Amino acid sequence: MKGIKSMSIIGTGNVAFHLGNSFIESGIPIVSVFGRNTSKTQELADLWKCNVAASISELDSDFVLVCVTDSSIEEVIAQLPIRCKVAFTSGSIDLVSFSERKNTGVFYPLQTFSKEKNVNIFEVPILIEADSSDFAHELFDLALALSSTVHFASSVERKKYHLAAVWANNFTNHLVYSAKKYLDNENLNWQLLMPLLKETLDKLNYLNPYDAQTGPARRKDLHTIDSQEKMQEGMQKELYSLLTKSILETYSKHD
Repeated sequence: MKGIKSMSIIGTGNVAFHLGNSFIESGIPIVSVFGRNTSKTQELADLWKCNVAASISELDSDFVLVCVTDSSIEEVIAQLPIRCKVAFTSGSIDLVSFSERKNTGVFYPLQTFSKEKNVNIFEVPILIEADSSDFAHELFDLALALSSTVHFASSVERKKYHLAAVWANNFTNHLVYSAKKYLDNENLNWQLLMPLLKETLDKLNYLNPYDAQTGPARRKDLHTIDSQEKMQEGMQKELYSLLTKSILETYSKHD
């Protein structure tokens, strides 16, 4: 790690867990870890064979990666020794928020993380931003040790990627949850949807999402739409109607 001699991680959540594991697997040692949950912190320290920091202000590494919730980032960074280089992993916090501190940057993995599911970091895009060209390139090189896809991105660009990720991942997952909840309530097997979900994503390797759209709204099958709306109620019905309207309007403009 050119320019970065030693590394610590703040945080014990999903992002910290996966990035920390990937650094270790890539031969990049972690000196220490700090977290508010003492048991989780000790678990990571044991896993990474590193020290548990007594406090944020006592972290003694050259570089600190902050993997905490957006609402805690400013508070955490404010407690770090001024000599520490620091990067945070948020998709939505502006770098300019830390303009008074030197050697501050962003190390944003564009991926969803759950501890129960392994992620191949080599395939995860990592977006880099920093307050200086030198530090940006240090972070870029660090990211290249983990991933095959590393890009520089401004705060404005990163926030747009993050919003798109909310649409593509968070909302998609919630819709699948709604489908599962519906089938569970009907005592039906939601696992029968899995091949459909796999094909939905696989098609996007070959087709533009616009061209991949199917279903009653795409066909303008108003009879089926009306029938399915009557099968639902509450928020689920509202979401169905709103998404159906969006699809109808999208394709009415181009068909």
